[in-house]
Amino acid sequence: EVFQHNPMAVTFGAMVLVCQLAWPVFNERRRILSVQFGIGANYGIQFALLDAWSGAGIAGLGATQTAVAFFAGDRRWLRKMGLAFLPVVVIVCYATWSGPSPLLALCACSLVMMGRLQNDTLRLRLFLLAASPFGISHDICVGAIPALCGALSSAVIASVMLVRELRDRGLLPRSGSLNAA
Repeated sequence: EVFQHNPMAVTFGAMVLVCQLAWPVFNERRRILSVQFGIGANYGIQFALLDAWSGAGIAGLGATQTAVAFFAGDRRWLRKMGLAFLPVVVIVCYATWSGPSPLLALCACSLVMMGRLQNDTLRLRLFLLAASPFGISHDICVGAIPALCGALSSAVIASVMLVRELRDRGLLPRSGSLNAA
């Protein structure tokens, strides 16, 4: 029924799904950011097609901020310019207020934006994972079913990859290496 009503929104939602399933498996910041750009751009279009203008505006800003973070590379001053996007997100939320969904989008986007400013992939993962409950709730509120499936799947994959990275860094014991007491 959703596909018949708005097939283009479902199509862009499916592209979000592909990107959400892909980003957690990457180990390099630039690769993660590349896929994050795809998430933001496709979310923006999908939400616009669903008349969820808060989500569309915030996702568009997120895609733009991702591009800035990607091209900034190691230039710390340029990466820090990404903070300038946060007040704009608040303004978009206020201007498109329609209930709890803009607030959820604001929380998710703010955490993701802060994550993109991180140089370390572990901190980047932590911020992106912390944004998941807010993004999932927003997808439920606006009826973005494919994006919701992607967000749920992405959160699971990201959690597994986080544990893997923590183990690789020696911050968690490897399975089977705990001594039975």
